[in-house]
Amino acid sequence: METFIVYIDDKQYALQQIVPMMPAKGSQNGKANWILIGCPPRLNRHTGRWLTHAAQKKWRQEWTHQATDVLVHMLEDFGNAVSVRTVQGPLVEFTKQVKGEVGIARVVDARRPKLSANLSPVTADQPQEKPNNWTLPGGVLAMSAVIVMASE
Repeated sequence: METFIVYIDDKQYALQQIVPMMPAKGSQNGKANWILIGCPPRLNRHTGRWLTHAAQKKWRQEWTHQATDVLVHMLEDFGNAVSVRTVQGPLVEFTKQVKGEVGIARVVDARRPKLSANLSPVTADQPQEKPNNWTLPGGVLAMSAVIVMASE
């Protein structure tokens, strides 16, 4: 049985990435073991200051279960074994830990790409984009567009 480790930070984007990988329903060769790993957004400085570590951990786990619930039901309907985890620490180290537990596995990075930031790699050999110094935050682009429109 093939094993997939899937990193998720957005439910809709992950569905778009995983549905094409699924075999036809009723196919016997499509059974696999799926490990869905949620990558919740970071809490901002002010929120993190007032929440205990236990409350932060609980929020991260609840976020992961909400982000993966549709995928879990879909994968289980196809007869796959599914487990859900929340990422703990650096992604490369977490991937090594999970691979050590399950053996050989395919790693799928189904995280939504960010416009102004590069995502951290999930494996040591994952190709990484070079940081683009020309990337501007969305607010700067929007403000410059407003200034150009106002000047005309």
